[in-house]
Amino acid sequence: MLNGLPQVPRRVAWLHFFNDLTLDFLTPLLPGGVGVAWIGLMEGLADAAGHVLKVVSGRRSDATGKRVFWVATGYSANAFARPLAAVGLAFGWPLWIVICRIGDRVGKGLRGSATDALVADWTEGPMREKAFSAMRILDHWGATVGALLAALVAWLAPSQIPLAVALLVIPALWVAYLCRNLQDAPKQATAPTAHPGSGSVAIGWWPRSRRLDRPLLAMAFASAGTRLSPLLILLPAVGLSSGSVHHAPVWALCLGWAALGLVQAASAMISGRLLTHLGAIRLLRSGWLVGAGVFACLAWAAGPWLWLAGLGWGALSGATEGAEKTLLAEIAPKEERALSFGAFALVSAGGAVLGSGLCGVGLEHWGTGVFLVPGALLILGSLTLPKI
Repeated sequence: MLNGLPQVPRRVAWLHFFNDLTLDFLTPLLPGGVGVAWIGLMEGLADAAGHVLKVVSGRRSDATGKRVFWVATGYSANAFARPLAAVGLAFGWPLWIVICRIGDRVGKGLRGSATDALVADWTEGPMREKAFSAMRILDHWGATVGALLAALVAWLAPSQIPLAVALLVIPALWVAYLCRNLQDAPKQATAPTAHPGSGSVAIGWWPRSRRLDRPLLAMAFASAGTRLSPLLILLPAVGLSSGSVHHAPVWALCLGWAALGLVQAASAMISGRLLTHLGAIRLLRSGWLVGAGVFACLAWAAGPWLWLAGLGWGALSGATEGAEKTLLAEIAPKEERALSFGAFALVSAGGAVLGSGLCGVGLEHWGTGVFLVPGALLILGSLTLPKI
């Protein structure tokens, strides 16, 4: 999977693994401290805060040609923010948990655009497709391992969950170590250049290339479904689509989270191979249309079928993000590469806030029928994509 990749993209892929291990150890344990409506609000606001920062950090990264500073700072920040959630879990302070979650996403905002641009700088063509696919696969493998460890803690020692969260400081130190020795690509590949016809360095707040307009709009629509918080998929499956989650079978949520990670990893591996043959646009369009059917199943299914539909959502989520980033890397000008990833993060944040916020409140008050809304937005996104 990592064979043949340059050293820097390989190290970034392992950073993704350990970063997601700590993130997905913590996330399925959060319903023990917050309610369903809080989860939707928390996930939407946390992602929004991080994605807005991606535009700022992406702009600065393109202006200076420097990626590694933002990558190392961001990974270190979100790794060390996670153990602080132990305080909120120990004392039952949901607002503290929300603040920690937003702080965690600040780190992601600092590094996100620069990380994707760094990998794009070091690769091209099929190698780039392989690198982004490997990052997504290790993301989901890390999520699976983290969720399985969380399930083990929730089953064997549920009273020690705050202590286990506090111990996330140990893998956080390893993440900080992996950030060492990262290097920016050779200057000729990353140095900021003038935008064609402008006579100045392209350091605006939004990409100037009009080729990005329709793909970004399509991704904004689709993000309401593809970037829905997994907790909102899992809660109905364990019978907690309404009311309080303080009596939730946390171990079941953790196992469900691990199953989603496993499905996402497998679908990312398959989509990485399909991407070469189908191309990014065709893969995204077909994936989003299938995803609309998955959300229809989530709206109407019950019992074991609801679990199956939830795993279908995991396959959708794992299959599409690598294609989205590959498409942007292919069409974005080099001088606006990190800024383009920042713009992608920002429009995705809008979709995430809409999807997670609406479904969080809707599940509590109206039930699973609310899943028809993100399904409809996936169809709209597929229709908005440019022609091949």
